[in-house]
Amino acid sequence: MFDSLPDAADEAESQIDGQKSSWWIGRWAHVIAMLIFSVLYFPFANRTWSWQIAITLSYIAFMLCCTCGLAFRDSDDFFGNLEVAQYMGDLLVRQIVVLAGISVMTYAWHFLKRVLPDWFAQTGHKLSLWDMFGLVLAYVVAVREASWMAENIKRRFPELEETL
Repeated sequence: MFDSLPDAADEAESQIDGQKSSWWIGRWAHVIAMLIFSVLYFPFANRTWSWQIAITLSYIAFMLCCTCGLAFRDSDDFFGNLEVAQYMGDLLVRQIVVLAGISVMTYAWHFLKRVLPDWFAQTGHKLSLWDMFGLVLAYVVAVREASWMAENIKRRFPELEETL
């Protein structure tokens, strides 16, 4: 009589199976990007190019980590098929205009601070409104770019969608 009733363990397992899992790297993308920024910026802070290089490469790392988190269930989906990695490289080459734009904007960022009003581009230990605006803009662009890349990967490799 009670054998036909599902128990709590079966319900929890069915809920877990119904959810789409994602690769852990997507959830830690911001930490990875901050580490890359720190490694590239702080040792070379006295160089004029350190800001531009650190922002551009940490942006690329953040965007790629988000893409992997959205497109793949685990690292086996990415490393298990050479065509997937090659296709991601092709997509990244297509995004060279966006990456060049990010790089140019980071270069111009400090020069624009000089002409902006003090209340908007204050300097010191706090983030200015200008800096916060730039961080939010870069975050939105990176997440949008990662979503686009993940959609293209899922469309090109439907067998990855089946495993999710």
